[in-house]
Amino acid sequence: MVEKDWCHYSDMPSPNAYIKLKVIFLDIDGVLNVIPVGHDKWGAIFHPHLVNNLKRLIDETGAKIVISSTWRMGNGLEGMIDMWKERDLPGEVIGITPNFMVHFKTTLCRGKEIDAYLEENPEIENYVIIDDDSDMEPHQLNNFVMTSGNTDHLDCVDLGYGLTKECTDWAIKILMS
Repeated sequence: MVEKDWCHYSDMPSPNAYIKLKVIFLDIDGVLNVIPVGHDKWGAIFHPHLVNNLKRLIDETGAKIVISSTWRMGNGLEGMIDMWKERDLPGEVIGITPNFMVHFKTTLCRGKEIDAYLEENPEIENYVIIDDDSDMEPHQLNNFVMTSGNTDHLDCVDLGYGLTKECTDWAIKILMS
């Protein structure tokens, strides 16, 4: 019997085989950007209460951030990372979803963009989608937290929009399941 040569490159597992990530697919407008508290070179400065809720979500789950917002289009991944650092926002931005708006001729394709990102990144073991629009795929709905229409949330800052405490609690529950 011949023993397996574990030093042979083709028999070695991929480096990503051991990495398992929790990811937040994060929209910005209607989630963090509800009532701007000013502007800088990046645009509207996000509401601090909503940013604090994002911080709690990241602190409690260890999740990384993938930007699914239209903000990714003008800035790209490097721009989003730079904005996150310059604004001292919580968490680590590790990616942006692809832009299918031209292909589908609509802005209502975010779920398809998220599916494409997940397909290219098998190291993601769990995810939550945080968005104020409901253009997700049916199989994503158990991982979706809607940040609009939440006028009954006690810490809602504007007409039911934003990453409230209740939305944050739900997102934590999804990521920890």
